[in-house]
Amino acid sequence: MDPHTGGALAWLAQGAASNLLDRLVDRALDGSPQSPAWPRPAGAPAGTVEISVRHHVTTKGRTPVILTLQEDGGHTGTVFSVVLGHTARIAVPGGRYFGAAMVIDPQRRTRSGPTLQGIGWSRLTVAARRTSPFLIPVQRPTAPVLLQLGLRKADGTPLFRL
Repeated sequence: MDPHTGGALAWLAQGAASNLLDRLVDRALDGSPQSPAWPRPAGAPAGTVEISVRHHVTTKGRTPVILTLQEDGGHTGTVFSVVLGHTARIAVPGGRYFGAAMVIDPQRRTRSGPTLQGIGWSRLTVAARRTSPFLIPVQRPTAPVLLQLGLRKADGTPLFRL
């Protein structure tokens, strides 16, 4: 895993360590996911990215997915929730991006944290004035991957159960 990938997922984890993760999961389960919006005005003509998540597990009901999208080499981006199997559409300036997805098991939330069913990431180039499909394949997470990504709370405990 390259340093940029680890940095982008660590950025996501910082937000997830707060109450943001719980709010995003609740929003996805309530059926009112927030419409994603890019955090800053576009300097370049905008394109549209259609983000889909592919997970090997078939699920019943609504399975929340926490997505993040960052400009390549950037330190900020946007985090939003969708439901597994749905496609998120977001207008962004043309350019190169990094996207990550975390699939959360809503039935297995405990005091020690939510259960992570899958994690994945991918890079994308968005063409100005065009729609770009963006598939993020996710796989079952492992403890070494979570440690490598720094997915821990401030006190050092794991952010997710596996």
